[in-house]
Amino acid sequence: MSIFAGIREANSFDVATIAKIHVQCWREVYSFMPDSVHAVRDFKYRLNQWTGWVENPPSKSVLFALVDGSRVVGFAVAKPNTDKAIDVPGEMHACYILPEYRGGEIGPLALTAIANFLKENDLWPVCLWAFRSNPYRRIYPALGCKAEVFRDRHIGGAALPEIGYRVTDYELLINRLDRMRDSSSLRQTGSLRKRRPLLRLHG
Repeated sequence: MSIFAGIREANSFDVATIAKIHVQCWREVYSFMPDSVHAVRDFKYRLNQWTGWVENPPSKSVLFALVDGSRVVGFAVAKPNTDKAIDVPGEMHACYILPEYRGGEIGPLALTAIANFLKENDLWPVCLWAFRSNPYRRIYPALGCKAEVFRDRHIGGAALPEIGYRVTDYELLINRLDRMRDSSSLRQTGSLRKRRPLLRLHG
């Protein structure tokens, strides 16, 4: 595992890999979902989704590619909030990472990048959504995210319970993400390394 993976804006050359990662992560992390859901969120669906995004980027939105050298190992998305179930201007929409890169620096790096993007684009405070059975959602309360909405999301004929979180304290979130990055560095190297600045290259 590389603890020095970086981040840049995604481009058209990344789309197929991002679509594959999206499908892989859904099937692995969301194994609790019925097959009907995965059937309608297949590679073709994700390829069309992210191709459309890159070709016609939504306003005040970003699709980040998470990279290790030239390899795309995940992606993260920030965008304006369009779901008024939580009345905030921005949404931390997605962050998916290949299994071998989870638990390292790249997760908190990605969340920091999308939080910074939303803050810089006057889209703060924000919301984020997680399926109730998602094992990784346990980190959100630790980051200062407050559970506010409990409902079902309907995909492929299935009702999937999800939780909506409100995130208001930007400084708290960033400080706790920084601690996560430091903790990852200690686990993997035995000593703290100087935090690298976020790399944001237009793709």
